[in-house]
Parts: sequence; C-alpha cells; structure tokens
Amino acid sequence: MNESALWEHIFANKEWGKYPSESFIRFIARNFYNSPQRADVHILELGLGTGANLWFCAREGFSVSGIEWSTTGVERFKERMHNENLQNHIKELKIGDYLEKLDEFKDESFDAIVDVCSLACNDLLKTQNIFSKAIKKLKIGGKFYSSTIAAGIYGYDESKGLWQEPKNGIYTNVGFLRFCTEQSLDEVYKDPDFKRTNLSIVSVESEGKILDKLFIVEGIKQEPVKLWGGG
Repeated sequence: MNESALWEHIFANKEWGKYPSESFIRFIARNFYNSPQRADVHILELGLGTGANLWFCAREGFSVSGIEWSTTGVERFKERMHNENLQNHIKELKIGDYLEKLDEFKDESFDAIVDVCSLACNDLLKTQNIFSKAIKKLKIGGKFYSSTIAAGIYGYDESKGLWQEPKNGIYTNVGFLRFCTEQSLDEVYKDPDFKRTNLSIVSVESEGKILDKLFIVEGIKQEPVKLWGGG
C-alpha cells in the first residue's frame, strides 16, 4: 500500500484525536496570542490529518492552511470547520505529498509552519528536502514547530536502525517511521536559515516501559547569511 492509500485507509477507518497537545497549544500561545490582528497570522500545517491543530488555531482567530495526503482527513476537517462556523479562517488546503505541494505556496508567506509527527513518516533525505522547502515558505522571523518520535520506545527495534516499521506499541499499523535520537535532530532539521530555539521532551511511561517519547523542536527563520567576497 502506498503512502497516500495508507493514510486514506487510516482516516477512513479510525476516529482520530479532535484536540491538540498541550505543547502545541503552548507554542501557539507563547508566540502569537499577543498579535494585534490574529487573522493576519497565517499558520501552515504539514500533514493536517483531520485538522485538530488547525481547528484550534482557527478557533483562536488565526488564519490556517494545510497539506494532507488523505481526502477523507481533509473532508472531516472542512466539515468540522463549517459546523462551527470557522470556515472563513481557512486560506488554502492541498491534498498530496507536501514535498510537491509546498511548491504551490509563495515563499515567505507564513508566520508559522507546524508538524505534529507527520514528517516522521518520511525517511531522512526526504525529510531534509521537505524541511528546506518549508523554511523557504516562512517569513523572516517566522516560527517552526515539530514533534517527532524518539528512538527507544516500546516497539522500537534497535537492530533495524532509525527508519523502520514498528510491530509493537502505539505506532503499529501506520507504516514506516523515522525515529530520532537527540544527536540526529541536527541532521533532520538542517537548513542555513533555521535556528533552533528550544528542545523539549514529552514522555509517557507505564510499568517500566516507555510507551511514547517525543522530541518537541522549535525554531525561527533567520535572515540569510550574506557572504562577502574579497576585492
């Protein structure tokens, strides 16, 4: 099953979460709650799923766009937004691979780009390419948020490396995932115009097992480095 069909199957057959995580809410609140005109703040999500994160952003008054493989996921999001009279906060929704769909957005057009364990569904090289494209779409000073799955949780097989398909634990039946170590984060989020500003860890443990562990990466787009030639 290819990636598009996989996620269409998942969202067509599973009830997904309807609310964002606390770390995501804190990121939005810390960076944008004091904005004088919240509707002028434009947020893009990579892999919006059924839209819990963008729903929250719209409910708080921000403008939202998103990219998602699954038509079912996008339709569920649009229905929820219509039912709560939030549809006017939607700017653009694109269905497909965000490596390609990012090209359809203007450079330096977003105040924030967010990823909630969606980039982790791509191997390292593809993730690096997606990330570099995403940074180009951020305004100077724009913020980036990403949660990504840590190696070592229950279901992770150390012998198979960081790119693997879990057979146990909470991440079964979602295909291959790219796990991270703290040391590998610099390779994943690698772009000359990006500066990481914060790294936090969220972990869930039970009966001696680490059931889930996420790295929360936050950063900012900097002014491009100017190289001065001698004369």
